[in-house]
Amino acid sequence: MKHLHITFCLGLLLMLSACSTDIDLYADYKQVPVVYGLLDANADTNFIKITRAFYVEGDAYQVALNPDSSYYPGKLDVRLVEYCNGDSLREIILDTVTIHNKEHGVFYAPDQKLYYTTEPICQNTSSKRYSYRLKAMLPESTLNTQTAMVGNSSFGIQSLGVNFSKQYFGMVPRQFLFRPAINGRFYQVTMSFTFLEQRTPDSDSVPRTMTWEVGIFNEEFCAQNAEGDAYAFPYRPEDFYTSLTSFLGNDTAIVGLSRFINDYPVEVRIVAGGEELRQYVFNNDPNNGFIEGDNEFSLIDDGYGVFSSRMTTKQAVRMGGETVPELVANRYWGFKFIGGK
Repeated sequence: MKHLHITFCLGLLLMLSACSTDIDLYADYKQVPVVYGLLDANADTNFIKITRAFYVEGDAYQVALNPDSSYYPGKLDVRLVEYCNGDSLREIILDTVTIHNKEHGVFYAPDQKLYYTTEPICQNTSSKRYSYRLKAMLPESTLNTQTAMVGNSSFGIQSLGVNFSKQYFGMVPRQFLFRPAINGRFYQVTMSFTFLEQRTPDSDSVPRTMTWEVGIFNEEFCAQNAEGDAYAFPYRPEDFYTSLTSFLGNDTAIVGLSRFINDYPVEVRIVAGGEELRQYVFNNDPNNGFIEGDNEFSLIDDGYGVFSSRMTTKQAVRMGGETVPELVANRYWGFKFIGGK
């Protein structure tokens, strides 16, 4: 699972295609919906993208540059039906919004039409399990797809720090503990190292942040390395130094340059993904044994795409062991420990 380089965010979904040059997505010219959406109970706004696939003779990429090829005309009636422990509670009507910052590429840009809601999406509790059904009234049919919500208030960081000490280079990876998310089927982990940088003794110090991906781990793997009720994922101290060397590059050994480390310089970020997202990623990623992914795999009935759930937890932690002293001892980088938050 560590080779699945994905990002659990809307940016990924907006880059995905609504066309195909391999298969005829129009069965007797019937419009085929394409859905991408990840519900997040912690998000202020939840977005869903609903387009239609198209089939053309000739250059499909030229047609893809025209948004009318992919959009349903007008505004669809799109709703989220909320369930708690299997019982239907309410319907949330989604509105539309156009974003204007999609990067140019193969598909139309910079404008994208999305369906969204600012209504609170319920979070699981010890006794309540929530799920949501997406219902969209299309010109020729009604689209229905459902997902269970991921996470609850107990999903979070448990380890108090990370240890990148060089004494662990080449050894068994270190373990980091976290409390798992309800319905979390795999976890994407990133770490960030933030420090203050002062270019000259009389200049202001500015924050700089280096972020690197630790990996993507399935639920079963994290459970095998559990301690008590906490799951664990591995990380390698070497990866921190490799990333830092690349991040700083030749911008070192400058006269008067200082970099300051506080007590909690590392942020650990874990994103839990739901079952539908796990299946979609696995079946569409060539690293899992598919030469070009499975173009016909979908969790959307009579359509394509994915509708699932996610939840994010993050926390600042300490650098343990000899990590800070080793960084300070490397005068080439100019790090100094100042403490505080």
